[in-house]
Amino acid sequence: MKRIITILLVLLLVAPCVSAQTVKKKKKKVKKQEVVEKPLEIALPPRSADCLFAMSLMLDSAFGPTEPLQGAGFVEDIKRDAQTKNVFEQEHNTVWYKIDCPYSGKLIIDIKPKSELDDYDFLVYKYTDKYFCNRVEKNRVKPIRSVMSSVNGTLKGATGLSLTGTSAFISKSSTDAYGKYIDVEQGESYIIVLDNLQDGGLGHTIKAEIYTQHHPLYINPIDSIAKQRTTANIRVKESGTDIEMLNVIDAGSTKIKLLPNKSYDIYVTKNGYFNYFRHISYDDATGKDTILTVRLSEIKVGSNIPLKGDLYFEEKEDGTVAMLPESNVVLDDIVKTLLLYPNINVEIVGRITTDGLDLRKDNENSKKRAEAIKEYLVSEGVPESNITTRGSSNKELLKQIDNQNKLNSTIFPRCEIIIKSLR
Repeated sequence: MKRIITILLVLLLVAPCVSAQTVKKKKKKVKKQEVVEKPLEIALPPRSADCLFAMSLMLDSAFGPTEPLQGAGFVEDIKRDAQTKNVFEQEHNTVWYKIDCPYSGKLIIDIKPKSELDDYDFLVYKYTDKYFCNRVEKNRVKPIRSVMSSVNGTLKGATGLSLTGTSAFISKSSTDAYGKYIDVEQGESYIIVLDNLQDGGLGHTIKAEIYTQHHPLYINPIDSIAKQRTTANIRVKESGTDIEMLNVIDAGSTKIKLLPNKSYDIYVTKNGYFNYFRHISYDDATGKDTILTVRLSEIKVGSNIPLKGDLYFEEKEDGTVAMLPESNVVLDDIVKTLLLYPNINVEIVGRITTDGLDLRKDNENSKKRAEAIKEYLVSEGVPESNITTRGSSNKELLKQIDNQNKLNSTIFPRCEIIIKSLR
């Protein structure tokens, strides 16, 4: 009997523990809330509150949100007097921007405050020369646009110049948030001075665009090995001139405008990667969104040196293979690369179409193609000791045939120039 009572007492003591464990197991795990990172604010140089240190603004790209500058800078650039209209009564919290026009069109501006409580006014001047800021300070140059309207709650404080704006000068008594666009010409420059009347403001985002007939081109840097998007330094200039359309550092996908009857040189660079160059014109675009995929090859063993075009071969009666002149422009680019990086040893791999009937012959012919490429590179000054060659192996040819069967079409593989070693 005592034994039975003891067992019952033990069960009673254990039961709550078992029950608690059961409840604990039934508790649903609370999912951690995902932390959404807010965009980092761009710090403005303190001196950009003065005309003399106006920040260059890149067209077609939103700049911001900015960290707010407090105050009017070291110099009181704008002072209203009896003869000077359409300017601020005084500077409160100012930022100065400069826009260079690489082409003609209609200049529009979009300014969006981070806080609806901020009240932004702005002026636009046509830049003259290095004495411009001195002339502004002495009221010897007048703004060509002035928008000082009251905050438009519907637009959440946004302001600027638009294609539908009708007024060049908008006073504080108006609620028109957007003034009229400016007709600009290639080579001109304009100065924007932005003033937040609200102390302790939260900054802004600003975007300037020149509206004109164009084809859009998106430049997308891609890491050719990782096969994913990357960032790079992108410079675009008008061919035959020094007019720069774009010059950005460490940028991702970037949009530029291709103008009629114009052509452009595109340079893409990234530390540790081969430089990329492309010549493109208005006619090369489709009229819709055209994408230029820039495949950047890292300078490391196993990477391919990109061939910027197709190679053409001629098989002679004696069985030898030679390069056709149409290949010269592509191989000349490879020559420049190998001369620029003399520490690189490469292996040229010949590629050829195959039906699988005579793999040995296909291997020999692909080897001849590799030798023909080598012969051209050496003739243009590349050290022969830096180059080895080989044809497509049986394994590679069989894989090619397998892929052709899957696709039900012939594959025309491109020869490869692979980094074999680095000295």
